[in-house]
Amino acid sequence: MLATDWATLGPHAHAVQFYEHDDVLISMLARFVGPALVAGDAAVVIATKPHRDAMIRRLKSRGFDHTIARHQGRYVALDAADTLSKFMRNGSPDPRRFVREVGDIIERAGDATGEPHPRVVAFGEMVSLLWTGGQREAAIRVEELWNDLARIHTFSLCCAYAMNGFAGHTAPFLKICAQHSHVFPAERRQSPRRQVAS
Repeated sequence: MLATDWATLGPHAHAVQFYEHDDVLISMLARFVGPALVAGDAAVVIATKPHRDAMIRRLKSRGFDHTIARHQGRYVALDAADTLSKFMRNGSPDPRRFVREVGDIIERAGDATGEPHPRVVAFGEMVSLLWTGGQREAAIRVEELWNDLARIHTFSLCCAYAMNGFAGHTAPFLKICAQHSHVFPAERRQSPRRQVAS
């Protein structure tokens, strides 16, 4: 589904944000993570350090201090490359290791809210690193593993890809879209009119 509003994301959503400029990504992250933490929910951000730091700066500029949520365990920030290294084997993601590494993180963050049915939002930039590194099939497989994980744990997920990684790759672009329930188009490009829901 072509999406325009982050408020439309439900507890099992798997959204993707395409972007041309980092500022669009950081703005999205702040709108996705900030309200969840303010509401007492949990957020897991698996991203590059520049993007994690930029999101925190954006949240602070809006008067939000993430440190309490971090100390409570409701906010978990991890490096995308380091997390990838824990479940990638011979260029492919190992499903069991993915569930153990990523699933445990999601579960612990939710438990930290103290709620019986916690709301968890998660952002993953690991697929983008794989994609820009030329490991396109591995990126698609990780997207599939996220969808499999959503059958075990309840969370709202967003991934993000820079549009410059799709130049001349229409079919792979559509494959990526097909793994998501919501598609947020890049700021100056059109994403497909209709996208297959997962």
